Amino acid sequence: MRREKGSRRPALSEKQRRERPPVSHPVFLKHPITQRYVLYANPGYTVRINDIPQGESDELLDFLFHHQLEPKYRYAHCWTEGDLLIWDDIGTLHNAIADYNEHEHRLIKRCQVMADFVFSEEFQNRSLGQIGNNVQ
Repeated sequence: MRREKGSRRPALSEKQRRERPPVSHPVFLKHPITQRYVLYANPGYTVRINDIPQGESDELLDFLFHHQLEPKYRYAHCWTEGDLLIWDDIGTLHNAIADYNEHEHRLIKRCQVMADFVFSEEFQNRSLGQIGNNVQ
């Protein structure tokens, strides 16, 4: 994990590093439903782009992170009681801000599909048919 300026997270211990070895994945990923490419990297976890020199990787990641963090792509939710937020985690960055007091409770549930394959063509066609042909 990158150590961003102002981060309150402590650095990982050696034991934690051994338990969570680095993984590689594409920087750009084709969304299994929409078929659009999404930027699948974020400043909190992505540390380098393989197969290019470190300096070029740093420069390209800085460019991509600056782009994806532009205000025009941001949504900030002002919570009220009973709100429910759902997002597609494949192409979305999210950051929880602790802007509530300890006596104010928030219930957070995360649903994550654990699969080792990309959605079948039949599933994609069925899903795309339900949301219309406007998906490119």
